[in-house]
Amino acid sequence: MSKTSPHLTSKYEDITPLTPVETPRPMSADARKKAPGGNKPPQVQVSMTMPKSRVGPRPSSKMSNRKKFIDFGGFMMKKPKTDQPWIQRNIPYKICHTFVLDPKNKKDEKACSCGAEEEEHEPGYTKDAAIVEWNPSLHVRKHNGSCFGKIKFVEEDGTHQPDYVRISDDMMSRKSGSMRVMELLETRWRLPRPNLIISVTGGAQDFQCPPELEKRFKRGLAKAAKSTDAWIFTGGTNTGVMKLVGEAVRGTSFGSQIVTIGVTTWGIIKNREQLSVTNDRKIVRDYETKESKIRRGAFLDPNHTHFLLVDDGTQYKYGREIKFRALLEQKLSERYREGNFTLPQICILVEGGPNSIKTLLETVKLGNPGLVIAGSGRSADVLAEAYRLSTPEEAFNKDGEKITIRVLSESSTEELNVVVSKKFPNMKPEDKDKIHREIIELLNYDKLLTIYELNDSKEFDLALLAALIRGNKDGTSSLASMKLAITWDRPNLADSLILPNSKFSEKEKSDLLRIAIIEDKPIFIKMMLDQGVDMKHFLTHGMLAGLYNEIDKSVVCYKKLRKMSEGGSASAKKIKTKLSLIHIGMMMEEILEGTYQSHFCSKEFRQNEDDMLSRPFENPYDVMVFYAVFVESQEMAKLFWERSRTPIATGLIACKILRYLAETQKNRLKRDDENEKKLLICADEFEALSVGVMNQTFKDRNHQKELWLEVLQIKHRSLGNLDLVQLACTTEACNFIAQGAVQTLLSDIWLGQIHAAQHWIKIFIAACIPFIGPLALMRFTKISDGTDPDGDGQNKTKEVQVQLEEKDTELELATLENGQEVETDAGQIPEEMTRKRKLTAWEKVWYFYSAPMVKFQYYVVSYLVFLGIFIYTLIFARPNSNNADTGDWMSGSRYSGFEVYLLLYVLSTIPIEIIQIVDEVPKTFRMKLWRYMQDLFNILDVLGIICFLAGFIVKAFGEPSFQVPVSGELDLRNAHHILMIVSFLTYCVRLIQMFRMNSNMGPKIIMIQKMMIDLFFFIFLMIVFLIGYGVCAQALMNPNQGMHNANSLKSNGSIVWEIIKRPYLHVFGELDLDGMHDELQRGHCTSEGLENDSCTLETIQHDPIGQFHYYLVMCLLFVYLMFVNILLINLLIAIFSKSYEDIQADSDIVWKVQRSQMIQEYKEIPICPQPFSLIYHLFTFIRFIFRSCMGSCTKNAGDEEVDETAIYRVSMIEAESREEYQSKMEEDEEISASSAYKDLKSELEAIKTMVRQAPAAASSSVGPSPAPPNSIDTPLRPPPTASKLTRIKPMRVHMDSRISPYPNSDIKRFKIPDNKVSWLVRYPEYAPVDYTSPDIADLTSDLVDPGEITLKTNIQFNKVNYSTVNNKRWTIDRTSHHGVYNVVDGIPQNPKGRTGMIGRGCLKRWGPNHAADTVVTRWHRNKQGEIVKIDGLPVLEFVAIFRPSFNEWAIPGGRVKPNERIFETIKREFSEEALANLSRPAAEQASILEMLSEHFKLGITVYKGYVDDRRNTDNAWIETIAVNYHDSTGKSFSKFPLQSRAGQVTESGSVGVQWIPIDHNLDLFANHEWIIEKVCYHRDAYNPIKEPKRKESELWMTGV
Repeated sequence: MSKTSPHLTSKYEDITPLTPVETPRPMSADARKKAPGGNKPPQVQVSMTMPKSRVGPRPSSKMSNRKKFIDFGGFMMKKPKTDQPWIQRNIPYKICHTFVLDPKNKKDEKACSCGAEEEEHEPGYTKDAAIVEWNPSLHVRKHNGSCFGKIKFVEEDGTHQPDYVRISDDMMSRKSGSMRVMELLETRWRLPRPNLIISVTGGAQDFQCPPELEKRFKRGLAKAAKSTDAWIFTGGTNTGVMKLVGEAVRGTSFGSQIVTIGVTTWGIIKNREQLSVTNDRKIVRDYETKESKIRRGAFLDPNHTHFLLVDDGTQYKYGREIKFRALLEQKLSERYREGNFTLPQICILVEGGPNSIKTLLETVKLGNPGLVIAGSGRSADVLAEAYRLSTPEEAFNKDGEKITIRVLSESSTEELNVVVSKKFPNMKPEDKDKIHREIIELLNYDKLLTIYELNDSKEFDLALLAALIRGNKDGTSSLASMKLAITWDRPNLADSLILPNSKFSEKEKSDLLRIAIIEDKPIFIKMMLDQGVDMKHFLTHGMLAGLYNEIDKSVVCYKKLRKMSEGGSASAKKIKTKLSLIHIGMMMEEILEGTYQSHFCSKEFRQNEDDMLSRPFENPYDVMVFYAVFVESQEMAKLFWERSRTPIATGLIACKILRYLAETQKNRLKRDDENEKKLLICADEFEALSVGVMNQTFKDRNHQKELWLEVLQIKHRSLGNLDLVQLACTTEACNFIAQGAVQTLLSDIWLGQIHAAQHWIKIFIAACIPFIGPLALMRFTKISDGTDPDGDGQNKTKEVQVQLEEKDTELELATLENGQEVETDAGQIPEEMTRKRKLTAWEKVWYFYSAPMVKFQYYVVSYLVFLGIFIYTLIFARPNSNNADTGDWMSGSRYSGFEVYLLLYVLSTIPIEIIQIVDEVPKTFRMKLWRYMQDLFNILDVLGIICFLAGFIVKAFGEPSFQVPVSGELDLRNAHHILMIVSFLTYCVRLIQMFRMNSNMGPKIIMIQKMMIDLFFFIFLMIVFLIGYGVCAQALMNPNQGMHNANSLKSNGSIVWEIIKRPYLHVFGELDLDGMHDELQRGHCTSEGLENDSCTLETIQHDPIGQFHYYLVMCLLFVYLMFVNILLINLLIAIFSKSYEDIQADSDIVWKVQRSQMIQEYKEIPICPQPFSLIYHLFTFIRFIFRSCMGSCTKNAGDEEVDETAIYRVSMIEAESREEYQSKMEEDEEISASSAYKDLKSELEAIKTMVRQAPAAASSSVGPSPAPPNSIDTPLRPPPTASKLTRIKPMRVHMDSRISPYPNSDIKRFKIPDNKVSWLVRYPEYAPVDYTSPDIADLTSDLVDPGEITLKTNIQFNKVNYSTVNNKRWTIDRTSHHGVYNVVDGIPQNPKGRTGMIGRGCLKRWGPNHAADTVVTRWHRNKQGEIVKIDGLPVLEFVAIFRPSFNEWAIPGGRVKPNERIFETIKREFSEEALANLSRPAAEQASILEMLSEHFKLGITVYKGYVDDRRNTDNAWIETIAVNYHDSTGKSFSKFPLQSRAGQVTESGSVGVQWIPIDHNLDLFANHEWIIEKVCYHRDAYNPIKEPKRKESELWMTGV
């Protein structure tokens, strides 16, 4: 860099050559007086490095003198006195300055005791032969740092240039030195904050590692370091384990992002002289790693990111960096402490010599875990073998705490000595004893020591993190481990290692949940919620405020919130003001434009904000949805939405917020299109969720119209007393409004209480006959009877509310761990709320005239009358002349009666428009007016009113006759006429709005409105060509225009008109060539020529100039017509065609939105049409004045009491619908995944077929070969190794269900061929056997269904039934997992087809009989404890019970009893059938149930649906939910005391129980083998290929 440029581009600031710095001599007193500044002592300006985020402005050019200032990345600062960079001043290194011969070095007699030869010493060293012993404290001195910068490895591509610095070995031993090292790492090198320190130690020389182990180590180390933001520390050289680590981090796609620091001894580096600073100002140093003059030492590894080259003044001596590295790692761990938790660190041992064992021992003594890579060689193998040979024993530490240690027996010790001798053959006996002692001491730290082997099922990264969690050194290890798992985003570790063995307090759970929320870890949030965190207790107002203050700066809403908190104050901008919930409320209200009346902005909250911080939220999940949306975490928002009390409204608000954030992102100067697109996609997703829940409510309760109408119409207090439809209109959720349920509600609102079967013509006729028409011609619907005949309405309301609160609690808390839903009766309306009655005569009249449809008809008629009168006054009406008395009541006035009517009509529209502005959602008048003016028809209304009133007023200043002149000058009469015409035109266009209600015309009007935007841009393009051609043509045809029209404003106006008129007429084909000839003649003649008529067209055309102008105009005309009439017109047609196609799909939705707005408008509009509505508005205004004057004496009409019962009921309905919708979505995803899997399997089968056919084709080309026996009849069968890829075979239906005889009887079914099973196939010969077992036909206990179904039987199929027996409420689920089943003549029909038997058989319920099956599995192991594998896949084994009634093995399970939840059934049936719990003492039974509750926490639902059971009939069948609980370790479920129920036989008939491996074809009860196959698929286990059992039902088709 040249001397003239003081600016540097590196973070190393001003790099200067290493030159001696002379200390300035002190000036004398006389010299100081003569110097500038007088007697003031010289002041030294200290250079301070400022971070980039605080970079200030550059000083002026006068100040930017390179003698006074230097440029640090754009920030000008005064130079220090020494003019040295920070590293050179603060990071010293050591050099040997005294040469002392080393008497011990016999190989090199010229070597100094420091290890370097004499010529390798720095210039200026001393040599004293009298000195016998070399002392580092005396003969080594520190020197200012001169070795730092970046390394460019010559053999590499140069893109990776790691930072390096040569540093003294005692820097970490002093507090000031360690702080400088920390500043170097954080400020100078700008390294990110680590979450983990990984210290890799081991062999410094190259070694052979098994390829598979090396591959696992590299991949796992890089993955673990990247996922945890770890710093990796190594020795830094390009040998041994350091080289292996470098290849690991560099060989990944994210290697450059992993901080890998090599701490290396300076004296052992080859070519280190290339890293020493020279007299140039280069920062990047070229470094060669291929050749070196020095044989000793090692090269640096090119894959590390940073190097700390530790120097103690010696040369060629290894291990000088060990103490420095240990202190550095310890300092980093303490520096990044969070509360009581230090930064975790782990030591990994790979191969290694004897000193590696000592290094690992020192690490674990400090409480840090160690991970040994078995199989890598030498020390690692010795430790792994010692760990294997040792046995765990319990002991007590110094504090008296019980710990686990590992002990070696005498025989094990001998075996270990053999291994040590094998790995270290040349080791001395005393060194072997030392290693043995160190190993014995290491084994005492069993918790901190982990051995990783190649045959370990875990990946290396999981093993590394698991070792950290297992060996956590903090006191509260479980809490600290959970925090680490959250920080690393490793839910699998938390799920498998931490949660099963930990019990957190409520405070700890809340703390973990808070961390997970702040760090945006939705999976951990769900874990904490599943652990039982009470959100109402957790989420207080203060907690929410704290969460908002942790918002990241990168989110869109951050600047907006900060601006609100600062409030424009300069002092607030300097000191970051904490965000208050008031600011959050203001933000919400601004986004939702006043729809959301935030509790945070209320007067009560503002006055008592400090007291409110400790209060919880009533609906915490709703509040957290909005928080998650603000921080742009879609997964977190959806997680909280799934638990929301009002999912529909919450989803709509979240949708609005996301669209607002996207719009804000779009309007920024620095746009982020990807983030904007992401926000819009998230908004659409939330709208889809709200739509899905609403449609699910409409679908499930279609027969209960009152319920889903109440869901849409209930007014939410927190939303400004708006219902869902109004909220959807405000949030612009068009898809929501376009749904069938909302449109059905709007249709009901449109008709009011008029029956839907009434035709609109009949309604119009009834409207034309006042009072009599509604009573005589109309049919009305019944209304709910809100009266309480018992007079106890208040108490009943409280009872209902208490019941709903209890059910709400049950819905929230009584949820299965495996994701199953709990049915409640929230969908049932109390009987007193469904009572209906007919309308009275007065009510019929009132409801008829208040129906929006009737209002609309009256308003349309009045509007048409208004337009007709307007037309008459403009065209046919004549003004009164000379104030003649014509006998009319308006005689003598300048206004006619029709004009007065028009005036009254227009005046009556003004209150309507004012009310429309006031009723707009936003709070401020400016925003209300802005929303009002966004509608084109509102603009037309205002324009029409203004023009009409202006014209009416203008007429008042004219003559009484006020006849419009047809010639002469313009006056007031013409102004009046023009204003009235403009007003009429706006009202004519306004008539289009009336057609928006029509389903055919409405979408077309929307298309017209949107196409007008395209037309606007087309007109803009046409104007460009129009003006260009018009001006050019005018200039060519009239070159003397200025001479003929001298500065006349009127003539200049005519010129402008000519410029526009000519091209405008050309567009429509009016060329007017004759007129152009005349104009050309006039434009090219002088005044004298025009007066003498000597200038004609012929003379002009023969004139060269005139002829040129004439033909040029013709050419311009041709070009203009080509572009405008052909190109632009066709372009407009193409644009309209494309717009039509794009708009057609959405126009229907937009039309439905506008239809909803129009219905809402006519719902609130006065009954009497204009101009008679003026009386109503006058009355309303007087009433408002009266109530304002009365003040508190009169109750405000808008203060409606909130029906808490209805709110609870609606929230329960929404919650149930959300659960059902989520289940449906999961099923759809499973089906789509199954379909994709099926396609993949088909492709694989096709590939296999091609592979099999390839050898045959090759052999056939050579010659025929004998076919194997039965090759044609034997189908191709995939090998067992392909079982993982084969899709699960569909469940065989109605094989067992058609077997005869019926269980426990001699009754035989009617035989049905397979092709006649389906109900869709006609089968007139079908004559099923009617059978209901006598054992249950008359059984009345346990709520068994009656033997026959009659009209008096109170059974509601396809619903959850509720009944009260013996003063106890019972719940019986009669819904099917497969949806709605058919009910024929009141009897349910088997959804899977015919079975050959009707009745109930031995089943207790008509329709579905729900059951639950428990699939308990673990890995099948051999005698050595190893997992058995077949074809490379592990083998499962499951708990099976034997059913002697069917002589088949089965999965433990049974029917779901009334009021019993699925989880309770699973525990009860498994304990009874597999553990014989009923035969045990009561205390033991309770213990077993508690054990099952502990182990049955996390399960997966593998099947939910129909069971092919022998007990099924046409009218009763079994459906089950199969849940799999798996023990991956084999230790948990081994505690189960499996025992058959000897001497006690229940309806299940189970007498045997055992673990059965799934390694062969199984013959199980019903469809249990199919369920087992699905478990194998979910667990990635071996799945034996099964052939379906050939049963009697299959033989009927073959005639056997």
